[in-house]
Amino acid sequence: MSFPSACCNTPPVVANYTTKGEYGKLGDYDCYFAGKKGSKRGLFVNYDVFGYHPNVLQLCDILGSLGFYVLLPDLLRGVPLTMADLGKPQVLEEFMRTAGSWETSKGAYAQGLEHLRNSGATSAGIIGFCWGGRHVVTALEKLDGLVGGAIVHPAMVNSDDFGKVRAPLMALPSKDEDLQMYKSGFEELKTKPFGAQCRLESFEDMTHGFCGARGDWADPVVAKRANNAIQFLVTFFDGLMAN
Repeated sequence: MSFPSACCNTPPVVANYTTKGEYGKLGDYDCYFAGKKGSKRGLFVNYDVFGYHPNVLQLCDILGSLGFYVLLPDLLRGVPLTMADLGKPQVLEEFMRTAGSWETSKGAYAQGLEHLRNSGATSAGIIGFCWGGRHVVTALEKLDGLVGGAIVHPAMVNSDDFGKVRAPLMALPSKDEDLQMYKSGFEELKTKPFGAQCRLESFEDMTHGFCGARGDWADPVVAKRANNAIQFLVTFFDGLMAN
């Protein structure tokens, strides 16, 4: 038995990182682009509430180095939340009504996916971290033409979301998410025509945010587990975009 190529070829994350991609514009959104434009495999990435953190930029560069063309739009338009905001329920509620709502972001999703296809992608998938995971399950319900989506230590996903998605889903919950809900939800996903392509991998040794802005990648244990998560992402989308 051989190791999956993702395990052998995925570059490891590092703590001190210099970005390799490019910044640009897509409509009125600032964006980060990674990988080679023209790739047949496109990925739209939704960062967590902390915006353009070096960890998510590095993750996009790694995916880009493995043959994906990656688009990371600045959905929060340069005004991310802060750690202090997380202790203020009223701030979070306002965020979900305004800058963090699907209504605010859905245009960027449509525009971004169109850009990926116009750039040569014949297959397009989506990845969301934390709050971005909420958007991914909504997109898999409402948008057509996606090969699938992945949610990493997702937030605000509910038990009734699983029955609504219309394309393969992978979830990578941490110990801070409701693992039993995900297990039940993926049992429901198994009944769908694409159920065999769905995947649940739990990171019960990691806290919420380990693969995003709150991940201390100077800690070798956290860095290793972040790399494991990236390998799962690569394997998942490789399988969906094989043809």
